[in-house]
Amino acid sequence: MEHQNGKATVVVTYNSVNDHPAGTYQGKNGPVVINSHENTRTWGADDAEGKLGQILHGLFGRIDSEDVDKIYLYVGANAKDGALRAAKQIAGEGNKLSLVACDCYANEKSAVAERIGAPIIWGECGGRKTLQRIVDRELAE
Repeated sequence: MEHQNGKATVVVTYNSVNDHPAGTYQGKNGPVVINSHENTRTWGADDAEGKLGQILHGLFGRIDSEDVDKIYLYVGANAKDGALRAAKQIAGEGNKLSLVACDCYANEKSAVAERIGAPIIWGECGGRKTLQRIVDRELAE
């Protein structure tokens, strides 16, 4: 991930981000890389874990903390365990991780976030609107 204009902001969700298909966009401070699936429904738990696993497998080894400014990781109900495991791994690599979470299992999510030193941005189930606001803010001129 080599970028000319600054460090990347990476968004990771097993769902979709409203109005922003997966891909790389030029943001005001650098690239905004959305790693998502184009679904508008709710995945079942097994599907959600599988989708998240595919995305994370493709990312690890490609994310260099020197190239990345911020990572937003969606932690929902259905892929909660995989997302929290990934959060521990990402945070351990020194990245600037923020969790974007619905309030399902809020206590467990809060405990992990506190343990790894990552802030939580609370949003709705699915995270599509909250992630859209984050991406829109990153893309704003």
